[in-house]
Amino acid sequence: MMRSEEKIQKRGENTEAAILEAAEKLFMEQGFASTTTMQIAKRAGCNQALVHYYFRTKDNLFEKIFEEKVRFIVTNFLNINSEAQTLEDKIRKMVDVHFEFFRSNPRLVPFVLTEVLSDMERFGFMFDKIKQQASLVFAKIDETLRAEIEKGTIRSITTLNLVLTIVSLDIAPFIIGPILQKSLNLTDEQVDEHLDIRKKEVVDIVLRQIRK
Repeated sequence: MMRSEEKIQKRGENTEAAILEAAEKLFMEQGFASTTTMQIAKRAGCNQALVHYYFRTKDNLFEKIFEEKVRFIVTNFLNINSEAQTLEDKIRKMVDVHFEFFRSNPRLVPFVLTEVLSDMERFGFMFDKIKQQASLVFAKIDETLRAEIEKGTIRSITTLNLVLTIVSLDIAPFIIGPILQKSLNLTDEQVDEHLDIRKKEVVDIVLRQIRK
């Protein structure tokens, strides 16, 4: 049988996870400023005191949520670039991971854009996190690019240019998509079909850009 201490720890972990999930959904639905810890507690099924116990402030909750998302992307990119495969395979997997991340978090892109424009200072911590983690990813990609450029298999291109191309092409459908869905009265299934096609097109565009 599970000891009482283990039961308490498990219950605490479940409560913490429920608070994080509730906070993320509310932030995405109504924005950071409009979300209160009382609303988060109600959505999580706990009292407000527990929200403060686990995270102290709403800002800490916000940082925890987005730090995890940055870590997810960085970890997956590093894993891709550590595997022995061709540059083309790496690009396909990078696009897939990044694209599917946004598909799983459809509200994230418009939320971040809105929040950055309304309060740049609050995102200062996130830029610091991204800067620290991005340097690891950039170093891995840069190593691969330099090797391929020296072989003459691709044209000369900077790592920054390649990453900006991938990120901008991946993000665009999730900014414009909701507008097109409402304007053209598209079903969720039709949107998913479009996203699958678009993901393949992004890979083709990136590969055409780097090939000689």
